[in-house]
Amino acid sequence: MAKQTGKPFHKLSIYRKTLFWMIFMILIVFIILAVIYSFLYYRAKIGQMEIQLLSAAQAAAERVENNMDENNISLNSAREQSYLAFTAKSTESIVWLVNSKGQIIYYSAMPKIAREYLSKDEDNRITLTKDMLNTSAINVDGFVDIGNFHSLLPDNQQWITVSYPLSGGFGYSGEVILHYSIGENHFSLILGENSLWVSFLIAFAIAIGIIILLSRNVTRPISKVVKTAEDVYHGDLQARVILEKEKEPFYIHESIDRREDDIMILVRTMNTLISKWEKQENERDEFMASISHDLRTPLTSVKGFLGAIQDGTIPVESRQHYLNIVFQEVDRLQKLIDNLFDTTTIGQHKDLHKEVFDIELLIREVISSLMSMINQKSIHINLDCQLDDAELSVVADRDAIQRVIYNILSNAIRFTPEQGFIRVGILPKNDDKITISIEDDGEGIAREDRKHIFERFYKVNKSRNSEGSGMGLYIARNLLSMHEQSIFVGESSLGGARFTFTLDKTKARKI
Repeated sequence: MAKQTGKPFHKLSIYRKTLFWMIFMILIVFIILAVIYSFLYYRAKIGQMEIQLLSAAQAAAERVENNMDENNISLNSAREQSYLAFTAKSTESIVWLVNSKGQIIYYSAMPKIAREYLSKDEDNRITLTKDMLNTSAINVDGFVDIGNFHSLLPDNQQWITVSYPLSGGFGYSGEVILHYSIGENHFSLILGENSLWVSFLIAFAIAIGIIILLSRNVTRPISKVVKTAEDVYHGDLQARVILEKEKEPFYIHESIDRREDDIMILVRTMNTLISKWEKQENERDEFMASISHDLRTPLTSVKGFLGAIQDGTIPVESRQHYLNIVFQEVDRLQKLIDNLFDTTTIGQHKDLHKEVFDIELLIREVISSLMSMINQKSIHINLDCQLDDAELSVVADRDAIQRVIYNILSNAIRFTPEQGFIRVGILPKNDDKITISIEDDGEGIAREDRKHIFERFYKVNKSRNSEGSGMGLYIARNLLSMHEQSIFVGESSLGGARFTFTLDKTKARKI
């Protein structure tokens, strides 16, 4: 088989492709899980911090409100300022104390943006606007806000602001405000938890390792199948898929004492297909060599005899003899061509024209058509019919069965020696079928050849290329298969080969 040539093409290894997509999908899954987990972790962490900050603000408010003047405008003692400073340090937040006028009378820190945005009143104190005050939180538990608190805190960070009111008389009495910086973004808390991301990275690395091992076990056999298919495509029909754990290729018809997965079945199927293809190619080559010889020999004879007749080399009185030889060679050529045609069309399953006919009469007709070959070798033929006349009617395509008997019988005559013996038997099988047997006293067929004898182009003796084309028995088997009948080859009691096949019989008899 000639190798195919052309431009090289780039291919992606199935192992790399599978590994890439599996890693990609695992990465996507881990990212989704990380985002979901991070969101839940963020919400839980924020909720926990809100509770802690609000508790600290409440404690500070309860401590401060008992040490302010009557109108909740200023502190009576500097000790509360120390407590507020301690609160700011312990919670790592900014603490503001707002009096009843909205003035910030204490702050642990004041961002620059807040100083620029807020104005001072006549007492030269920084004052919050009315919308910034927790006026709605009177006699309630305070509020929590996520953001930069009315743009008073830096935008490059996220903030949690909690406020707890001071209790006093009627109206707004003041409040304690805590500003806690989450970080540069919402996930700064998550990024700060190194153990969380380290665990995700370790899990991802373990998952990648497992995926690599699994993908190698799955894709390596497939890669071998692809490589073998490529070798076959380029003409190497001896290529086979051999797995690392195996020392030789396995085929479908072989039995293995272990469970198999789909990959192993694929490998066995691939090897079997390549083996059959290689066998067909070898048979085709042998057939071409054989048929070339079979066609060339009679053509050479015909051409030589006709040329001799034309140029006068053969005298007039001998021309009829040589014309008879030419006729026989042409008839032989016609049979070879008919066999070639039947071989190419036999697999098309043409419709059968079944009818009722007498099988004994048909066999006698075939024997009569072969009398010239029989007489030429002085062969004796015995027709042994073990059925009553009422049992000789069969249902089949008459022309097809005639071809079957002709091919088997002519094959027997060809390999029966001079003055040999052939026996044709019509035997009972069961209530629905009869058996036809054709046996001879020739050399027979070796056991190793019997399983191949019905294959296309197969010859028992390949050195005898002139003895048929190796298609007669193949055609006979296929015609019988179309009738859903069986044919077998075995050893004859006469010493040669014995062919038997079955036919459906009918109780009706057509004369």
